[in-house]
Amino acid sequence: MNRKHKWVYRLLRRPVSLFLKLKFGYRYQLAKDLPEQYIVLSNHATDYDPILVGVSFPKQMYFVASEHITRWGLAYQFLKWGFEPIIRHKGTIAASTVMDVLRKVRKGGSVCMFAEGGRTWDGETLPIHPSTAKLIKASRCALVTYRLVGGYFTSPMWSSSKKTRRGPLEGAPVRVYTKEEVAAMSEEEVMEAIERDLYEDAYARQLRDPKRYRGRELAKGLEKYLFLCPACRAHNCFETEGNTVRCGECGLQFSYDEYGMLHEAPFDTVKDFAAWQKQEVERDVEEHAVYTASTATISAVTKQTAELLSRGELELSAQGLRCGELSFALSEVPDLAMHGKDSLVFSANGSYYEIVCTENAYRFWLYYTLLKQTEKTEFPEKKG
Repeated sequence: MNRKHKWVYRLLRRPVSLFLKLKFGYRYQLAKDLPEQYIVLSNHATDYDPILVGVSFPKQMYFVASEHITRWGLAYQFLKWGFEPIIRHKGTIAASTVMDVLRKVRKGGSVCMFAEGGRTWDGETLPIHPSTAKLIKASRCALVTYRLVGGYFTSPMWSSSKKTRRGPLEGAPVRVYTKEEVAAMSEEEVMEAIERDLYEDAYARQLRDPKRYRGRELAKGLEKYLFLCPACRAHNCFETEGNTVRCGECGLQFSYDEYGMLHEAPFDTVKDFAAWQKQEVERDVEEHAVYTASTATISAVTKQTAELLSRGELELSAQGLRCGELSFALSEVPDLAMHGKDSLVFSANGSYYEIVCTENAYRFWLYYTLLKQTEKTEFPEKKG
């Protein structure tokens, strides 16, 4: 274990705790009766989650973080010096990340991971890859499960507002599984425990017990998630201002309130709206549609830098993915992930790429995911 990392963690934990209380009114429970080393798995709703979870653990641990932080310049140099985050490339087979986690554990360290691999868009915990259970079994150490509640409404993934919302935000360990308990469990049992302990449905909780999340420009950014008008079926047509969403094609207008509910829309919640969108995209996949965006850029990401390769129209079909002059067969893209609200990342032919889309990027990720599930191969009609 690195003494410097322990010292930095201990030095910053209390002021970070105070910051979270002042900014969010965050309430958390200390993790108690912990073994010597462990892996912490938590659900993931906000960009603040590493520190939200970290303040519950007085003992220093390492965090798994997305590759994009390596492009933060001096900020990353400080994080690397003080915390040595374990870097994960989204949209790739994370074998190297698994090995890095196991190395930390075998050297006596503890590690925190966000098992979903990304933030939730609709408040419900994302599917967790079965390889997570394999990693826990291979670590031969204890498992601590942790759940954050209220993060989705405090800072929605889709939000473009610079200000977070103020409302109930809590975090607490769910259960500690000793290394002996983990050893006695099958991978299936470990997976069931992880899924059960980390599961959160923000809207189900809100409908049972409504809580207010005060803020400004509550609807700003919803066009990053909602892209299909239920009235006119136009794509990429929403504009947001203040608490209001408006379709630029037909004029449909609805609002988002302090309880996360929609008004004057065909759906009461963002989650229900998104579920309808998914059904429509499934139909597009069945009908062999092509998804396009007028402008996007694609860059090769290497050694903490991104080199621009091409700029132009973005197109996704069962035949492949094209951005400007660069194209890839779908078979060359084994996985596609989102980084933030506007970027798609993937690996192909031994290189790592990032596409930044000026229009709604989420619909491309959703289309790709459903396309991979159905393995369609033809396309005529375009959806711009």
